[in-house]
Amino acid sequence: MLNKTTKFLVVFCLLSVMCSTGAWADDNHLLPMLRMGVDARALAMGGAYVAEASDASAGYWNPAGLADIEMASLTAMYSADMSFDRSYNYFAFGYTFDFGTIGISWLNAGIKDILKFGDSPDDYQGTFKDMNNVFLLSYAYKYPDKEFAVGGSFKIVNQKIDDYNKTGVGGDVGFKFRATDNAAVGVIVRDLGTQVDGWTVPASIQAGVAIYPMEGFSFPVDVTKTFRRGDMAYHMGGEYMYEFCPDYWAKVRAGVNDGRFAIGTGFQFSKVMIDYGYVVEKQQFMNENHKISLSVEF
Repeated sequence: MLNKTTKFLVVFCLLSVMCSTGAWADDNHLLPMLRMGVDARALAMGGAYVAEASDASAGYWNPAGLADIEMASLTAMYSADMSFDRSYNYFAFGYTFDFGTIGISWLNAGIKDILKFGDSPDDYQGTFKDMNNVFLLSYAYKYPDKEFAVGGSFKIVNQKIDDYNKTGVGGDVGFKFRATDNAAVGVIVRDLGTQVDGWTVPASIQAGVAIYPMEGFSFPVDVTKTFRRGDMAYHMGGEYMYEFCPDYWAKVRAGVNDGRFAIGTGFQFSKVMIDYGYVVEKQQFMNENHKISLSVEF
């Protein structure tokens, strides 16, 4: 664990960049936690999950995918060994009714115990925390006798840094189409109108396809375009699932998330799944970390 002085220096530099008007206006980096991805399975496949998402985590990846939940689905993720004592965790639940599927999600990220000083290095005033929370209320509807679904999420975003505490709202819209038994297509537009304290969260569009060439294999590929930026991000991955005895499956995964390598594994008994993902972050000084997820369908 970092000592508090080292963490203060690192966090001070990060916040100085993120909180400057030029950084938000030109680099479009407000609230990067909204674009980090969730769920160990999805992240182990490089974040290529827009066409693949079919459980409670679809509330984040593509709300239209919630329509694939047969009855109820729960997903929780814990991040371990994140640099600079950061935390990044997630919980989601989805339930299918006669009129469609409702999903709720909670995403939490932050840093605690940051040293606070006054006008001089000798004026120590205790500690504070940088803590962000996102709540999503999602709805999905699949058209009868068709493999086409549409969904949307209303999100509430709260950002708290010491005495600064502001809340904003925004939304996502997604579509999903199961073209054949061996292929699915998905599209999501994220952060439509999402703002916090007058600052606009960068909107983005992510589109992807998932191919299922044979039983046990899946290969998703996505591309993401963030508005007001010239670059595009590419995501691709693969999964192999092997049933080694009735109702017991072992899974292996690998992927590339915009040039960052990821790998993972999973175990499933009936409809209970435990997944692990090893993720390398884009910023080199952030290093790698580990994602652990639990998913249950019932």
